[in-house]
Amino acid sequence: MLNPRSLLVRTAGTIALALLLFLIISLGTAAYFVTIPIAKRSADDLAALMVLTAQTWHASSTSDQPRLRQKLLQDHGLTVAAQIPALPEKNLGLPYLFFLRDALARRTGEEVAILKNPGGKRLWVDIPVQGSIVRLGFDRKRTSASPPMVLILVIGGGIVLTLLTSFAIVRRVVGPLDLLYSAVREVGQGNWPPPIAENGPEELATLARAFNSMSSELQALMENRTVLVAGISHDLRTPLTRLGLAVEMLGEDSDPRLVADIRHDLAVMETLIRQFLQLAQGLSDEHVEELDLGEILKAHVMDLQRQGYEVQLSGEHHRPFLGNPLALDRILTNLLDNAAHHGSGKPIDVDL
Repeated sequence: MLNPRSLLVRTAGTIALALLLFLIISLGTAAYFVTIPIAKRSADDLAALMVLTAQTWHASSTSDQPRLRQKLLQDHGLTVAAQIPALPEKNLGLPYLFFLRDALARRTGEEVAILKNPGGKRLWVDIPVQGSIVRLGFDRKRTSASPPMVLILVIGGGIVLTLLTSFAIVRRVVGPLDLLYSAVREVGQGNWPPPIAENGPEELATLARAFNSMSSELQALMENRTVLVAGISHDLRTPLTRLGLAVEMLGEDSDPRLVADIRHDLAVMETLIRQFLQLAQGLSDEHVEELDLGEILKAHVMDLQRQGYEVQLSGEHHRPFLGNPLALDRILTNLLDNAAHHGSGKPIDVDL
């Protein structure tokens, strides 16, 4: 299903509307300056022929009328009615007939009605000539031109052609953009998609080339950061090992609680270094395991309590959770550290 807000639909609609207005203006201009003047001239010529025919018929003798009737039918397609029965007046709405009425009225000085036999194929006109009536008939094909139908067909065909062309053109643009959008989403999720094709219109090819270059640079940057994190984490293990040896060499008169706290801090730092090494190896996004939120929060609360903060843990003691241990540990550490450092010394309540 097409999205009305999509580039494809909006562009096709804009092009179709523009072409529709262009067709209407073009057809209106052509009708006003070309078609209508030609139709008026044609109607005036037919009116002149009819008036002249009626006058000639009225002036002809009875013996000449059969030959004249045949010549009028062959040369001009006009029929002279032998009798003048009553016919219903038909107000036909064709523009050409309006022009013909006006032309006949100007030439005869009277209003002339256009009549039609029920079911007949000819139209009839009563031409007044010196107090008598001459009824002339002509084929309806003379008025078969249908400007409204032409207008409908031209505009309808133009709209269909415009929509098909618009969809074809915009699809050529939207196709590469869809590929680019999918690649951007992959990069946003931490993946590295293969380079997208650098073809198509010059602007889209340039955009694809820039994206491929940016993706390569980001990938290189992530690799360099990973190497840096791995190196720093590896180098920190040496001083931590020395600190551990120094703690073990403390005399028996040392404060046991202080020694225990130092050992705990060293263990936490060792855990963090190990986690950062896992991150450097690319395990952070995919490595998940079942964790106990209660135990993790309890450890963080105890760390804050040892630092002198007033922290209270309530709620459940155990809550299973499937997730990434490093990511969860960093989130909770940042959250509680912010509460401790920016809480203006107020008590901290942690509720699971």
